Amino acid sequence: MSSSEPVSSIADASRPNAGRIYDFLLGGSHNFEIDRQAAQGLLQVVPEMPEWVRLIRWFLGEAVRRLIADGFKHFLDFASGLPTVDHIHQIAPKGTKVLYSDIDPVTVAYAQDIIKGNPDVAYVECEAGQPEKLLQSGIVKEMFGQTRRIVIGYNGIAWFLPDEKVAHALKVLYDWALPGSKLIICDVDQQGTTEAYQGSLEFYKKVGQPVYNRPQSKLKQLIGDWKVQDPGFLPLEEWIGLKREMREQAGQRMAGYICGAILRK
Repeated sequence: MSSSEPVSSIADASRPNAGRIYDFLLGGSHNFEIDRQAAQGLLQVVPEMPEWVRLIRWFLGEAVRRLIADGFKHFLDFASGLPTVDHIHQIAPKGTKVLYSDIDPVTVAYAQDIIKGNPDVAYVECEAGQPEKLLQSGIVKEMFGQTRRIVIGYNGIAWFLPDEKVAHALKVLYDWALPGSKLIICDVDQQGTTEAYQGSLEFYKKVGQPVYNRPQSKLKQLIGDWKVQDPGFLPLEEWIGLKREMREQAGQRMAGYICGAILRK
């Protein structure tokens, strides 16, 4: 969310909050009745939304498991949301260092309470479109030491940022990371517009979280020097071995798919 926009606090039960709505769609418990009511409006437009948000999280889990198998033990995650359902530290083995971040200071405070007592995990405030502020902070060295060969999570955030912020953030992260580092990313491969698509845009605008969907060809321009690792950009269902029926139905409704990839420096 843009820090200049009037968005609801994650602790404000009088207005729906995008982060809490996301938590509800994932099946989490950190949401209020007003969020559940708002989510019903979204589900009337895009009934597949719970499956989509779970796919995003399942893709993250699959990517994390693959990269852990490759020996990675340090993860830096952006726009992390509430760490309640299948987050990195819940998937990774003990001793894996995970640094989460989010732009909403109340989300950060709430998340810090959720993860308290875990010495391998930290949660700080940072705008995903300006990662340099976090990279220059002491918490990165505290968590990772001198290690810059890490995994960076940019999962489920690109469509909430305009093109210039995505390009800027991915360049800053590329320049900072050491060769061999990996970046997990997913984005909507938008191929057109439908009534359901327009309805979803209006919904997120109302809750203070505008959406910037783009075709995959545009995202590939924005990733800059990052290299797409095999198997490339795939629909999220293919990453986790699910059938295509839901993707095809939702793709027709929304005129696009959610695709993900692991990038490397």
